[in-house]
Amino acid sequence: MENKIFFTLCLFFLFNIISCIPDKSTKQTAAKVVKVAVVIQDPVVDGKRMHETFKTPGYSFAWHDPWKLTQEYEQALEEVSHGTIDYQITEIIDTHEYFTFLRKSGEMLSEQRVVELLQEPGWETLKTEGAGFDYKAFVEHFGFDKMRDEGKIHEVWVWTFPYGGMWESNMMGEGAFWLNSEPTPNVNCTDLLCVMGLNYERDLACALESYGHRFESVMMQVYGWWDYENKSSKQELTNWEKYAGYQKNYTKFNPEAVHIGNIHFPPNGEKDYDWKNPARVKTFADNWQHYPDIKEENPREIDCSEWGCNHLGYMKWWFSHIPHVEGINPGDKKLNNWWLYVVDYNAARQLEKQP
Repeated sequence: MENKIFFTLCLFFLFNIISCIPDKSTKQTAAKVVKVAVVIQDPVVDGKRMHETFKTPGYSFAWHDPWKLTQEYEQALEEVSHGTIDYQITEIIDTHEYFTFLRKSGEMLSEQRVVELLQEPGWETLKTEGAGFDYKAFVEHFGFDKMRDEGKIHEVWVWTFPYGGMWESNMMGEGAFWLNSEPTPNVNCTDLLCVMGLNYERDLACALESYGHRFESVMMQVYGWWDYENKSSKQELTNWEKYAGYQKNYTKFNPEAVHIGNIHFPPNGEKDYDWKNPARVKTFADNWQHYPDIKEENPREIDCSEWGCNHLGYMKWWFSHIPHVEGINPGDKKLNNWWLYVVDYNAARQLEKQP
């Protein structure tokens, strides 16, 4: 009897010791420091900042404070990355230099000219001509290309006005690729530099959506483009295709449930920006906390109340499911922390090669 009790106690203690050993496959990675320079184009007009002065023609909503948005953006990205990304703002440049041009005439805009065009009824010139942005001149003027190669910054955020001519995100440097826009050529930096073009007419949700399109572009570089239509139901989807699967594009692969969705289409989405859709759908979303061990089992039924039926809620919900643990997926040989690809693509590719 005593031997049996002793054996039982041994098993009990052994079980508890084993259960306390951390699972290396799901251990959160240490925070990756990402240095960012912020440029704000928000001049003083009639004693107030531009964001306090102008309204969008036909609308009454107020524009947003880019200084406040900068803080909110940093905090939101760190939060939804589960602390694996540590954005550190190296400087905020309150600039009077502009790199926007009118597309038809080619006119480069000064600060005074920007104010004149925004004071024009209905923004007729801006709407008629359209606007572009000289990324090469921009990074060379501020020295961001050299700063990137010297490791002083990793990326740049620009808060600009409506019709500032910027893409949501743009990449430059050796090996630059599509980042929701064609890469900027002939820039003097060797390493990859991302420039985010953020419009303070819009709110934090829109800024996160811009980051989401950047995320999608990078992950398509890692895994290839989504190809739901050309794959048969028996073909294996990439983990990225699984992640982005929603009801309309995933049914033939698993009619039981879907996964997370993409930036425009939530799991129950029927059209772009369908964040308020009350339709109920089963999803494997909860299983992504166990990445890379993704199993299509035990789905849970949800509707838009899962993210508060609003834009900002869905952005945070979408990002919060992104894989963010250490190690390499033994199945596809990709990093288990997808954020690393987005904030420092070349460094992430090097990590894939480590034993």
